[in-house]
Amino acid sequence: MTTPPQTSEIDCLSLLAHKVAPRVFDLSSQQVHVSIRDQMVRAQLLVRDLRQADPQAQCLLIIGMGAAGMSAAMRACEEGFARVHVVDVAAQPFSLFHGVHARHVGPYMYEWPSPFHWDQSYPAHGATPWGDSGHSPLAWKATEPIRATEFGMVLQGSLNQWLLKRSGDKESVPSLHTRVPKAAIKRYLKRFVAAQTQQWQKSRHGPVREQTPTFKVPSGSQPWPSDAHWPSPPESFAPDHIIVAVGMGKEVLNLPGSGRLRTPPFWANDRLKSPITTRQHVVVLGGGDGAMQDALRALTIFEHPVSFIQHMASHPQVSALLDTELPHLLSADRQMRQHGNWSADAQGLGLRMVDQACAAAAKRVAQCAAAQALVVQALRKGSGHVTLLVRERFFGKAYLLNRFVTHLLTESMSAMRTALPTPGTKHTRSMGFTLAFNHEVVKFHKGPRRGFCGTLDVQTPGGHIARIDADLVVVRFGIDKNTVPGLQLVQLTDPSVPGANSRQRTTLKRVELPFVAM
Repeated sequence: MTTPPQTSEIDCLSLLAHKVAPRVFDLSSQQVHVSIRDQMVRAQLLVRDLRQADPQAQCLLIIGMGAAGMSAAMRACEEGFARVHVVDVAAQPFSLFHGVHARHVGPYMYEWPSPFHWDQSYPAHGATPWGDSGHSPLAWKATEPIRATEFGMVLQGSLNQWLLKRSGDKESVPSLHTRVPKAAIKRYLKRFVAAQTQQWQKSRHGPVREQTPTFKVPSGSQPWPSDAHWPSPPESFAPDHIIVAVGMGKEVLNLPGSGRLRTPPFWANDRLKSPITTRQHVVVLGGGDGAMQDALRALTIFEHPVSFIQHMASHPQVSALLDTELPHLLSADRQMRQHGNWSADAQGLGLRMVDQACAAAAKRVAQCAAAQALVVQALRKGSGHVTLLVRERFFGKAYLLNRFVTHLLTESMSAMRTALPTPGTKHTRSMGFTLAFNHEVVKFHKGPRRGFCGTLDVQTPGGHIARIDADLVVVRFGIDKNTVPGLQLVQLTDPSVPGANSRQRTTLKRVELPFVAM
């Protein structure tokens, strides 16, 4: 009797989800779970699976020195890749965060209503089942979300410690090439894809001799850090695989007919917290996380929604009400994520479902007088007003915490307007808030005077055009699909397949990621 050959399984979900061309994997384009933590976990899982699937590979090229790119590079060295090269157009790793005070970052800040969202350390998390099992070459301790610029320094410090330890133990470290021209990166990637595609086509008819084009580091590029205690990176190399980690693309920051009016990018400082905005009409456009975050920052005394929900939970009665709603909200959030894994959901059924669940829970909490009082305390004092205009009939891709807090503010302020005033009570005027769905800006008219932004022509659900005067307009329409870097850098069409569509990608990128890589 012949013994059947033994087979073994390998983890390949990351490979299938992120492969865009032969030996090329994209961590950037059209991702669904895009928190900083998700990017780091995604990068580690891809490298782990790639090492297991191709144990003979020695050289890896990673494009991008953000949280995802550096996580991939550091994990690759730990997994045994002999040569790891990282290139970036910026002057240093994690450049996106440096100098940005307006944004706060935490690996678990948007996991509410899960209880472990209070601790923002990564990856170790004593109050959770994974405890000390989670692994990440980038690690830090924090009790709450921190400003982006501080987060960049934390990542930088973690990277420096890791590099010094690895070099001291005489283990491999990645070669970091900064200030590399974008055109040179794009040109080489296209050559690499063309060569690998050609070899793949020939391999279907028999063995072929692999020929990988060499990447020559352009003049003017600089190694990082310049005072490294290990050999300078080589001027040329031929990678076995390439990982693209170059960001999500450029944001849509302007309005129809707005001319030069542009909103600062999400990862930039703004004036939403300026004292003058408490006397102004701030209009925020968009239905995602960025729009809701900016509306909350302009309206409340808090910098991020975690502080707001902590404030609401500080009162025993309100905390008990929130605890009552948590199982229902968590169930709705889980159902939305699972629905997203298995359906493109062009009609947004999952998003509408979770939005309705948040609105209903917020309305129940908002009936409590103590909750209303806490909301009043959270509002900035002044005569100003914040309007959040959403083109769709419900919020789009967004975290549950942002959805619930926005609905809670809306329902609480609505309940307070309809409640009878208490005799003899003095009220300090607070900023107002309006949330309007199915409203789309069709034109912008620049204001005639300094300090007044302009007037928005807004199409209402009934088809009428309403005019809204705004002192400050914030545009958060998301990413311009024509600027998604991965789709620009990599051509997905297989020339040998008639009628191949280069825009087709698997939906596996929508599968929810674990909280840590283990």
